[in-house]
Amino acid sequence: MNDHLLCISCLAPSVCRKLDGISGCKVLVSSEEKLLFDNFINIICSFDPDILIGWDIQGGSLGFLAERASHLGIGLLNKISRTPSETKTASRNFEIPEKRVADEMLPENLVDDSVLLEEAIIEDEWGRTHASGVHVGGRIVLNVWRLMRGEIKLNMYTAESVAEAVLRQKIPSIQSKAEFEIMNQLDMINRTSELARVFGIDFFSVLSRGSQYRVESMFLRLAHTQNFLAISPGPQQVATQPAMECLPLVMEPESGFYADPVVVLDFQSLYPSMIIAYNLCYSTCLGKVAPSKADVLGVSIYSPDPHALHDLKDQILLTPNGVMYVPSKARKGVLPRLLEEILSTRIMVKKAMKKLVPSQQIFNARQLALKLIANVTYGYTAAGYSGRMPCAELADSIVQCGRRTLENAISLVNTHDKWKAKVIYGDTDSMFVLLKGRTVKESFQIGHEIASAVTAMNPNPVTLKMEKVYHPCFLLTKKRYVGYSYESPDQIEPTFDAKGIETVKVYLQRQWKRILSGRVSLQDFVFAKEVRLGTYSSRASSLPPAAIVAIKAMRADPRAEPCYAERVPYVVIHGEPGARLVDLVVEPLDLLAIDSPYRLNDQYYINKQIIPALQRVFGLVGADLYQWFSEMPRPVREAYAKHKSHAPNPYRTRIDFYYLSKHSVIGRTAKLERDIQHLAAICRHCGGGDWIVESGVKCTSLACSVFYERRKVQKDLQGLSSVATEAGFYPKCMVEWF
Repeated sequence: MNDHLLCISCLAPSVCRKLDGISGCKVLVSSEEKLLFDNFINIICSFDPDILIGWDIQGGSLGFLAERASHLGIGLLNKISRTPSETKTASRNFEIPEKRVADEMLPENLVDDSVLLEEAIIEDEWGRTHASGVHVGGRIVLNVWRLMRGEIKLNMYTAESVAEAVLRQKIPSIQSKAEFEIMNQLDMINRTSELARVFGIDFFSVLSRGSQYRVESMFLRLAHTQNFLAISPGPQQVATQPAMECLPLVMEPESGFYADPVVVLDFQSLYPSMIIAYNLCYSTCLGKVAPSKADVLGVSIYSPDPHALHDLKDQILLTPNGVMYVPSKARKGVLPRLLEEILSTRIMVKKAMKKLVPSQQIFNARQLALKLIANVTYGYTAAGYSGRMPCAELADSIVQCGRRTLENAISLVNTHDKWKAKVIYGDTDSMFVLLKGRTVKESFQIGHEIASAVTAMNPNPVTLKMEKVYHPCFLLTKKRYVGYSYESPDQIEPTFDAKGIETVKVYLQRQWKRILSGRVSLQDFVFAKEVRLGTYSSRASSLPPAAIVAIKAMRADPRAEPCYAERVPYVVIHGEPGARLVDLVVEPLDLLAIDSPYRLNDQYYINKQIIPALQRVFGLVGADLYQWFSEMPRPVREAYAKHKSHAPNPYRTRIDFYYLSKHSVIGRTAKLERDIQHLAAICRHCGGGDWIVESGVKCTSLACSVFYERRKVQKDLQGLSSVATEAGFYPKCMVEWF
């Protein structure tokens, strides 16, 4: 299938035919905009695709075309649909209450009364904030940007950054083919199809619906085979059900530095194991031992049959939270049966993966789907706010059984005479065991003994697994630790492993000097935070910096409005003394401009970001990083725009500040010119260059390290060029020439 390029041109048809030379692309030239839309509609209808994809469907893809077509009186979405019903698009022009407040705090040159945000009716608010926001009858519309947010973890989710992470190649922002390549590389279509088959739901629901929908699809199908019907509680019943009372065990760690080995052990699928081991289910629950006055069970009124209780009095299982359940030999629960089938099927699928290599990708998608559904089954019973069938007693039983299992394991480890171990941290389904005076190999041996002993004292299928050994490590607070990990006793080189903390693996003072002297890449200092316009308080002081930057961009271009939860990049610059943070944030492109008056606020990044993150770790061993930084000699930032005047200047602290050496200036200028040419060669492979070659494109990809380096070299070259011009070394030239 050939790609199609649609364009509008006033040239004669004979001249436009020359455009057919574009490789692998069929060019359709229209004399007016309406004819262009006709060509687009004909292409969609002729190929009749099941799925339409775009990077930003609402802002720069199908949604933009639909908005433009509506101004021309064309119902684009209705014409490309497979159904005669009217299609809908969620408007981007919704009222933002923060906009009015932000106008007061923006500089006067940014306030333009002609730019107004029109109030519009949002036909699909959920689609606008969570999916594509565009509906085409009979076709699936996928917003690739939102899909990528759930697939990979990045700082910014631009098409360029995702392509570099997934495809391992740099692309310009004009390449539409990258969306297809990214989807294929991640196997999104095939994997989603397999998930739909496993869950028993439609394709789009896999991407748009939550975990409750998936669990319920499988749960209800199995319940019907056992002659059970699920209740359908109303919102009032869900709101008035008893509150959940039990919490998982999360110990407060003994914060500090541990030079001895620390063994990490995890329970394998703890909550699914609890459901299977103790037959916990809606269909096996008999209520509390001490029932309330209303005999409430979950969202319903329930009183157990006294005769049934008498017959089962010697078999009833009593969970730690005081709820009764019948054993599996009396009645097998639907949830335990479902999880047993899921886990056994997953084992079969993983075995098939090893034998059938050509189908490995499909089998991997299936086993992943089974793993996900098993891990979220507990959440279905505990969804007390938006749940479809929540049951507080059942959810508390699962949590409390898991908590009691972990407590018993901790007690066994702490009291065992042979191991002489101590649990220093426990979290839901894992525990950290300190083994003083042991080697890494001895720690692995003891860890496996602990795992076997704990597994033996619990009913099937509860299993404790030996995960890894930290040696050494830091424990900071709950869910925050870092150390060198060993995953096998034969591993020679450890792996740096960190969770919940900011890590910097470089020498501090050397990096601080580089930051203060400006010898760093701006890319490392770009923040990217999610913006949810329309959800913030009306007070200007409460607006986050990213929202301020987004609103500034919208003043210049209303279509620059970020999507809901889109990450907006910004940097912090120097400002007036005592200025607020929201007054010091700008777009990275504003700081990167050749004639930018801004300067990176190095003090903010060091004192507010780098040092606090490291102080939480080094403070455990008594180090004071703030004192280290205050005692460090300050480097002098190099300035290129030196003048001939030798008048006394308090900032000229070194003799070389008075040099105007012809050899030095021209030599460094020549080096910068060579650097620019080298960077230009790199850019030509990607998008044709940046002002460097004729017909080049203007690249502003914040995901590309070459872009930051090119702008830095251009600034340095401009500074040296001004010095050389003032000294009369050569005629004045523009840095844009390079």
